[in-house]
Amino acid sequence: MPMRAETVSRDFSVDHDGPLYKMRVHFGSTVSETTARCLLGATKSDRYPDLDCSNITPGLKFSWELRRDGQTGGSGSSANAGTVSTRDGVTQVAIVAFPAQRNHRYEVTLKFERNADNVGIPPPKVQIVLDSFVKEDLYIVGAILDTLAFTLCLVGLAMLVVAFVKARLKRDSA
Repeated sequence: MPMRAETVSRDFSVDHDGPLYKMRVHFGSTVSETTARCLLGATKSDRYPDLDCSNITPGLKFSWELRRDGQTGGSGSSANAGTVSTRDGVTQVAIVAFPAQRNHRYEVTLKFERNADNVGIPPPKVQIVLDSFVKEDLYIVGAILDTLAFTLCLVGLAMLVVAFVKARLKRDSA
């Protein structure tokens, strides 16, 4: 979702049952941890004792609410963001992590205080994604199950060939 000074709600569902989905802010480029936290509204506190946002306006600050099947699942502010990571030249800030399951309807409501166009960087986006470690685990489990299925097919085929050869030998000897 792009960030504009408005309240935005989006319905979504998930493709996989997952113990850890993340709502994160995806910057289009590399941004320092201090800049990212300050833009999202963090202030100097016990949590961030060395944070200096004196020259950075909290232009991306927003509040959020997450609902599952119409029931409130959580709420908070981007000012209380979690981990900041930079990978492949792109900075991402985790806002909240939550479990999610298929066959449920989710809704996220974001209330932005300002337009992201005014922050001097390409407008970031809010994304909801399956945690990469969980996704890798799903790939590993899928590969194991595929290998097992292939092996069982080979065993079944070998048993069929053996039964066919035995029947043929029995018929030829009679």
